Amino acid sequence: MPVMTTMGYTRVASAAALVVVVMILCSEIPGAGATMFPEVEITLANDGESPVWFMCQMTQKGDSLYELPPNSTYRFSFTHVAFPMRWCYMYIHPGSQGFFWVYTVRSRCTKCFWSIDKHPSLYRNDIGRWERQKLFMPPSFNISNFLLNDTQSAR
Repeated sequence: MPVMTTMGYTRVASAAALVVVVMILCSEIPGAGATMFPEVEITLANDGESPVWFMCQMTQKGDSLYELPPNSTYRFSFTHVAFPMRWCYMYIHPGSQGFFWVYTVRSRCTKCFWSIDKHPSLYRNDIGRWERQKLFMPPSFNISNFLLNDTQSAR
């Protein structure tokens, strides 16, 4: 019995070592890990006539609301590992504000382009059309926690 137990641990250790070696090799060879861990690029484009206010999770613009003027873009990227999900909060006007999933595995894009006018819409390359996203508001969310006060904006 002890031989089988040791043999089982040896197989698991060998498999784990192989995974580590492959990951190290992929990180050392330029482009080899690109398919394993692709870089995802998100672009938010304000295609409306008025500025919109936004903040996006796990970015430089995730701590407060930031202005996105008309005809301008905000771009960020991250490495796709496992099942990443990223959200943004968007304030378009008083009747159109809330959160939306800016990236999920279902998005099926590595260069995700969002057009924001009266609502956010993702261009879906896989089906060749725009897909509107609904904004949602969690009951406990309070926007005043994310507004810059005068002392913060002076920094």
